[in-house]
Amino acid sequence: MIKHDTISVVIKRAGKEFLLIKRGNRPEKGYWAPPGGHVDKGETPYEAAVREAKEEAGGVVVTRKKPVFIFVHDAELFHRHRCHVFFGKAAGKVRAGGDASAAKWFTLKQMEKVNLTHPARIIFNKLYGE
Repeated sequence: MIKHDTISVVIKRAGKEFLLIKRGNRPEKGYWAPPGGHVDKGETPYEAAVREAKEEAGGVVVTRKKPVFIFVHDAELFHRHRCHVFFGKAAGKVRAGGDASAAKWFTLKQMEKVNLTHPARIIFNKLYGE
């Protein structure tokens, strides 16, 4: 059973680096992921993507109104999310905000050495895996 719709915004610069935020809350507190969060009641996934990108990363804009893809994952035991993945770009000063404790640019190679959330691994494997 789906408990929540969520969004993630993949933000790329110079074709090689991706913006990740360090999660400040459960689940997977302290792990890295693209900016994202829950879709609030009465909000579309696109509206949630715009809101969450601004809250968690500051100078970010969502570049497409339709998700690149949607997938379902287990956030916790008996707690399943449907995640809508959008593309975004930096458009100003990027900074951690909301429930993000840090924001940093990573290459795909650097991501192999940090703790990524389970959904982040799904997203990057689907978009950029070999």
